[in-house]
Amino acid sequence: MKLRILLLLVLTALARAAGSAPASPLILISLDGFRWDYCDLFPAETPTLRALKREGTSVRGLIPVFPSNTFPNHYSIVTGLLPAHHGIVNNDFFDPGSGQFFHFNLSKSVRDPQWWGGEPIWVTAVKQGRQAAASYWVGSEAEIAGTRPTYWKSYDNTVPFETRLDEVMGWLGLPPDRRPAIVAFYLEDTNSAGHSYGPDSPQVAAAARLCDGRVATLLARIRATGSEPNLMIVSDHGMTATHVTRTVILEDVIDVTTVQVESEGSALTLRPHDGDDAALVRRFEKIPHVKAYRTADLPAHFRFGGNARISPVWVLPDEGWHIGTRASFERLRKRYAHAGYVAGDHGYDPSLTTMRGIFIGHGPAFRSGVVLPETENIHLYNLMCAVLKLKPAKNDGDDRLIKAALKE
Repeated sequence: MKLRILLLLVLTALARAAGSAPASPLILISLDGFRWDYCDLFPAETPTLRALKREGTSVRGLIPVFPSNTFPNHYSIVTGLLPAHHGIVNNDFFDPGSGQFFHFNLSKSVRDPQWWGGEPIWVTAVKQGRQAAASYWVGSEAEIAGTRPTYWKSYDNTVPFETRLDEVMGWLGLPPDRRPAIVAFYLEDTNSAGHSYGPDSPQVAAAARLCDGRVATLLARIRATGSEPNLMIVSDHGMTATHVTRTVILEDVIDVTTVQVESEGSALTLRPHDGDDAALVRRFEKIPHVKAYRTADLPAHFRFGGNARISPVWVLPDEGWHIGTRASFERLRKRYAHAGYVAGDHGYDPSLTTMRGIFIGHGPAFRSGVVLPETENIHLYNLMCAVLKLKPAKNDGDDRLIKAALKE
């Protein structure tokens, strides 16, 4: 009898210890604008990321959705949906149904549930009884399908990394019933440096070093709690060089009073007031370095159509070129006066190598020393669901990464 009681006490103590010990959280880290080859271009600056690649699973390039911009891609990563299906079809766009514009840099837009379709991973987790946290991830400020992340913050780029890290560690230090199973975390440094100085610049190398160090710090602090996290490190897109001499001014081509301009730069989107899309497209036929399309005629590999929010006319410049209004041109010259103009950009054809981002999977769930072919980012949602043992919502991805990246 005494032996049975002693055994029961030991088992109870072990169960309590297991309940209080941190599980393996899934930490989804976005390094905005971190191009697929930055670890190779800047090896001395990226020791942590290169080690995680060697020890885990990576892809040769993470292929973004079109357009290869921040908002549609971050939201495709967490929903597994193409932009035409989740509704965030660009950083800036117009919804003819409501007569309203969405602007990525306006809190009124990003917090309004009407814009956000699909089911992001934090909603999937919460609906299935798990806790979820998001630190500045695109879409996490809105209540989507009636649900928010358990823990979330409004975007504020003035908040220091150390404060954001302390907050994440606070979430991970909560009791098991309140602790997030997934944390989505965002770092913007390489994207900002790429726009300001170009992808091959010393400033981007410094930003890569900064991000690498921050990943190392986060990982060390989690490990210090006795937990080995599952990491998924991603980027939304790559970056290519731009220059003031590679620009087309819209007023030199058409009368801008005849159209509604809905986005500019690496993709110009227009809505003609007279509804004659074909005539508008023809106006660009002889303009060098750009090609105009009606939405239905965009390249098939974009998989981009069937949503009223998608502008009816798209004017796509050559890689590294810009097209926009004169006001936009002057605004960029002023904003990036140190370089004379924006020095790097994205938003171009996702098939371009320069538009590809990174993916690294590392931790108890991931295979070691595996390098996979280029992969579209819409497959990451199903991978996250598999790591978390969640049933995925309907999406446009498949299970290719589950089979190739995870341990059996």
